[in-house]
Amino acid sequence: MSLRKKLFSDAMYTLVFRLASMAVAAALGILTARVLGSHGRGLYATPMVDAGIVTAAFTGLSSATSYFLLRRGAGRAIVRAALLSALAFLASGVCATVLLTLIGHALWAAPAAALSLTGPAIMMVVIGYATGTHRVRLTTSFGLENTGLTLLVMAATFAIGARNATGAIMAWLIATNLMGLCLLSWMVVDSRRLETGNASTREYMRYAARAGIVGLVTLLNYRADVYIVAVLGSPAMLGMYTLAVSAAEALLAATQVTAVVTAPHVGSLEEGAAAQLAARAVRHNVLVAGVCCGALALIAPFAVRLLYGASFVPVVPALRVLLVGVFALSLGSPMSTYFTIRLGRPEVPLVLASASALVCIVASLILVPRIGLVGAALASTVAYMGGQTAAIVWFGSASGISATTMLVPRRSDIATYVSLAASLLARKSAGDSRAAGL
Repeated sequence: MSLRKKLFSDAMYTLVFRLASMAVAAALGILTARVLGSHGRGLYATPMVDAGIVTAAFTGLSSATSYFLLRRGAGRAIVRAALLSALAFLASGVCATVLLTLIGHALWAAPAAALSLTGPAIMMVVIGYATGTHRVRLTTSFGLENTGLTLLVMAATFAIGARNATGAIMAWLIATNLMGLCLLSWMVVDSRRLETGNASTREYMRYAARAGIVGLVTLLNYRADVYIVAVLGSPAMLGMYTLAVSAAEALLAATQVTAVVTAPHVGSLEEGAAAQLAARAVRHNVLVAGVCCGALALIAPFAVRLLYGASFVPVVPALRVLLVGVFALSLGSPMSTYFTIRLGRPEVPLVLASASALVCIVASLILVPRIGLVGAALASTVAYMGGQTAAIVWFGSASGISATTMLVPRRSDIATYVSLAASLLARKSAGDSRAAGL
């Protein structure tokens, strides 16, 4: 199968699963909003916010695993290096969660936040393993399975009567750690088919730490506003804002398809071809994110009232502002893959994310006390747009590819979706004909 056909096939598979994951995540958001209300949802979100900041650094485990498999021929030796490094990340993560809850005057959330770290650490290692072994479809199914399991456990918990924030937190902990255990078992068994290989734990840990800092700073770039809302606002305000963030960032599930399916190829192709592939992925994200963000901004008042209830309608202005930022943010993942996995230079995304995070933090501290939810959304959007503008300039300098080439969709890009639509219609017609023949 040609590279173009393989990418298209993987993209269609990944898109379907990402859309399904978006639907399940939306169902989870609706369930918790309806059952817990804004105040209860804010309490439920508190340990998740603290844990989320810490687990952002765990993305370094994913990048390092992919890099060592794709560029270093690590083989099954990667499992030992990755798991030992994951233990070090977990130890540091527990200390960090306690510190964050102290700063946020929510020490009660520290045990839950700390207990939630194991599952994400394992998941990041396994996602990197699947990418490094050229099985990007698995990374998508993992995400759907994790969200689906959380929804099932949450629904069961509410059904037995634990319809409060404590019950929701317990359900989240059970689901995330159970998923981690299942993924770990799969990876250990699957890795036996690989060659022995070689992976220095010290080198792996150094790379993972560098890439992890990128992940942490990147998250601060687009989640610092949430943490500041948690510290400065009420639980009800946090509950509403996390809902807006979840709804807006759910659209990234669709735009991340290109980065997911191209990552193994960007990591293994010759440098010029890898850069061209990354640029093409950015153009496709311009198309997908533009349509998705525009549509959600248009229907936001009706969708929020219908799905979450009238009490959540005040979050609509913040949601619309966030959607502008999410459009900008969607452009970054293919470029980050190019720098991190192809060039082995995670420091580039780190510098960009650090500057953007600083803008987000300063702007949030200024705007949240003054204009609340909209201020938090505006702070993030300004940071997103500034960070991605700088990323495009840096990528262009490193690759020689112009901003126009990256950002302006071509006829061939649009033709891809026309061809897809025609293919789907042809299959439907064939299916209808067979059904009629029966």
